[in-house]
Amino acid sequence: MSDISFYGGVDEIGGNKIKLDMDSTSLLLDFGMSFKQYGKFFSEFINPRKANGIGDFIELGLIPDVKGIYRSDFLGHMGIPQEEKPAVDGLLLSHAHADHADYISHLRSDIPIYMTRNSKIILQVIGETGLNSGFKDIYQYKTQFTYVPKKTGSGFKKLTGDEAKHPRDIRILEPYDVQAIGDLNVQLASVDHSLPGAAGFLIEGSQENVVYTGDLRFHGRNRDLTRDFVKHARRFSPNVMICEGTRINSEEHRKEFDDEGNRIEYLELEEDIEERVYNLIGDFKGLVIANFPLRDLDRLITFHNIAKETDRTLLVSTKQAYMLKLIEEENEEKTIYPSIHDENIGIYIRRKGDGLVSSLRNGDGHSSDFYVSKDNNWVNADEDIYIKEYEKWEREFLDYDNAYTYRDIQDNESGFIIRLDNFSFMELIDIKPENAIYLHSTTEPFNEEMEMNYEITENWLNHFDIPIYNHFHVSGHAKGPELLEMVREIHPDVLYPVHTEHAELYDVLKDDGIKVIHPSLSK
Repeated sequence: MSDISFYGGVDEIGGNKIKLDMDSTSLLLDFGMSFKQYGKFFSEFINPRKANGIGDFIELGLIPDVKGIYRSDFLGHMGIPQEEKPAVDGLLLSHAHADHADYISHLRSDIPIYMTRNSKIILQVIGETGLNSGFKDIYQYKTQFTYVPKKTGSGFKKLTGDEAKHPRDIRILEPYDVQAIGDLNVQLASVDHSLPGAAGFLIEGSQENVVYTGDLRFHGRNRDLTRDFVKHARRFSPNVMICEGTRINSEEHRKEFDDEGNRIEYLELEEDIEERVYNLIGDFKGLVIANFPLRDLDRLITFHNIAKETDRTLLVSTKQAYMLKLIEEENEEKTIYPSIHDENIGIYIRRKGDGLVSSLRNGDGHSSDFYVSKDNNWVNADEDIYIKEYEKWEREFLDYDNAYTYRDIQDNESGFIIRLDNFSFMELIDIKPENAIYLHSTTEPFNEEMEMNYEITENWLNHFDIPIYNHFHVSGHAKGPELLEMVREIHPDVLYPVHTEHAELYDVLKDDGIKVIHPSLSK
């Protein structure tokens, strides 16, 4: 029989941390960050102390106090000995969103982590392009609090740089291939979600079968993946199903009008966004600014299609370019995502550091225009000066023929759709658009912090007299009726709702002979 411990994802959206014990084998199902619990104690300017290892996280209930799963450098710094062997046989990662993956950074590096190829790529991009700290060591492991003898002279030095980096044991699973983990047989099942690489899992034991959905939907560009998952899960005849319920209440609390009394046009499919955007900008002469999630490549496809239909270039950030590049390189079969060299894709090179990059081309084609100040005069900079303004992973993009700067946009506003988010509105100061519109293609604000951030967005756009258009978004999660229909079709003996604030709405399934158990947080 299985024993399931829930350390997160209970009565909240996200934060999944689940431990499954079955047939002498232990598995973690995700190990994510609880935004709800984190927000009780921390904010943008108040963070856990790195000097206390994982002590702050355990004290405040952000991660469970479980022996044998945490990294030795943090434990050693706290004076806690590490168990010789890990207490779990592996971790099944459903996808690379923070609320499912972020706290992997606290885990010991000898725990195998099973995931899709695209999840591995996204974690690599996050690790190489994001914050470089012990609290973000998901893709690789950087030893902290470790001192080694100096190579010359006496004393010790802190272990840093490449010497401190170690790979995590990441193992790629192909859909529906059977992987033996301890006494269990595990199949990864690709599903549709709002980033590449999302998956559920089918876990077979000697006496029980368990299905874990991760996060999924039926209305994205990969919705057939979710339908295939349901078919496989039904044939799997699970005794236990652990199912997400983010939008289990979606049909009950739908707003019909916005705060200004305008009727909201709800979009059902990702393709509906494409149609609505085209109807708005098809004849527009000016710069189109789109704000959509960095890792939502379904949405990138949407705006790429619009760029092709309107004879524009979609400008992506260097981080998105790096992600597209790795996906193209590491997937042997053709992906649905555009090539970074596509004629309607451009890479926006923003000014960094001292802001030396001004232009990457002139009327004759590809050239450089980089300046530094010398004796109060501007002189052309050598390449080795300006290139150091950029991180190693993004430097190659400076030489791409489809790299653009703000000056290129100034020369041809109508030729571009540019992705800008709340962290990049400063680019508008350089671009100084004469005629532009803004499309908000991400989640609408639903809490005080998001409302404050959206107010900042409005301030930026109002400053440049840029009109705002909202409601160009569909969720990454299935609707309530779809979730209930899915569970009825799979028909487990027992259902555990997670990743939801409304587990009680699954109780109607008791009439279908399904035992619904509301999980409680394990100690």
